[in-house]
Amino acid sequence: MVIASYPVQPETDATPLDIREHSIGLISVIIGLGLAKLFSGFNRLMRRRQEIRWNALPLAWALIALLLVNNYWWGLYLGEVTETAASNADTFLLGLVLPILLYLICAAALPDVHALRGRNLLAAYFVESRYFFILIVLYILATALDTVVHAGAFHWNKNMWLRLVIIGTCTPLIWIRRPWLHWCATIVVMAIIAYALFQMTLR
Repeated sequence: MVIASYPVQPETDATPLDIREHSIGLISVIIGLGLAKLFSGFNRLMRRRQEIRWNALPLAWALIALLLVNNYWWGLYLGEVTETAASNADTFLLGLVLPILLYLICAAALPDVHALRGRNLLAAYFVESRYFFILIVLYILATALDTVVHAGAFHWNKNMWLRLVIIGTCTPLIWIRRPWLHWCATIVVMAIIAYALFQMTLR
């Protein structure tokens, strides 16, 4: 009878994970679930594409949701969010608000294919738009608060003004359901997010 033997590995000093690595692991799960919701919603629409009256407006806001995730992820990589520099549990919990809101935004970006009224994508968009834009406004407010916590003080700067423009642009959309106004807001918000992304460079 032969008993297999395995060499004993020498003990090594394992480096414990720091708060940044722990944070990124948890945030990655939350963001990943949100992206899965966004992509699965688009996939369900595509699978029933011949039954749906398509409109580009909901798709444009789904793209904005994706850009918001990309923007947040760059900030996470550059260490510009409190989740990766939390000094206590309260700060870390506050920082988790951002990825949770992003998850909800991604989940609400596209109408539920099973709830489409008359297979009209634009009509379904307006039915759910109030909830979606409340999430958008809350997310932008949360990013402003996150910046203040991260910096330790409030400063009026270019990014704060851009956040204010997004909030001012999206807040009327919670109540107003005019396509032309939603398209104007789409162009403004997309331009601001694209500008913010181009300003982010690797250090």
